[in-house]
Amino acid sequence: MFTHTVFIALTLLLSLSTRAQSIAQPQTITDDPTCPQGTYSGFESNVWQFNVPAREFINKTGSFFHSEWYIGPLNSTHGKDNTIGSTRTAAIGNSSFTEQLVGYYSSPTHSVIRFSLHKGPLVLDGFELVAYTEEFRVMSICGGTATHFSMTATYCTGKVVDAYDFYDKFRRDSVGAVAKELGALAELDVVELILCTFLAQ
Repeated sequence: MFTHTVFIALTLLLSLSTRAQSIAQPQTITDDPTCPQGTYSGFESNVWQFNVPAREFINKTGSFFHSEWYIGPLNSTHGKDNTIGSTRTAAIGNSSFTEQLVGYYSSPTHSVIRFSLHKGPLVLDGFELVAYTEEFRVMSICGGTATHFSMTATYCTGKVVDAYDFYDKFRRDSVGAVAKELGALAELDVVELILCTFLAQ
């Protein structure tokens, strides 16, 4: 009887522990690429708060493969959507690039998508991104009536200021178009650039 009781208790404990892990909130982990010689590290963060429920933004932005809202039409995909290790290939101008999903979490009130440059570099107007990892995080706030949306990026480039200008405009245009479609008003819009070369001094 005692052995049976202990077995049941251990089974319940294991079940509760597994359930706790499955519903635990994800940690913010942004991969920090090691930059090759001649390039510099950059970190950029954009934050918005919108007056619509998070589920509306999650429905629109919570897919790695259905990402037209951000990078435009995809040329190809490999793997299963929203599965770590899957890749997507797209182009900006004449530059084709492939990104790989390296982190993913989704619930009705919280979404995280994290991806890295898999095949590059991404050649843009006057500069290159030779490595990067981006993370999009959507969270429900204000009792389910509003959305906290953050986008972070760590990257390697020869021109950090140009990369900042590119990311800032690209993100504002992309997220602004989504917000307009959803009828959402931004209550907060913050952008932060950290010049890693200054921090290292």
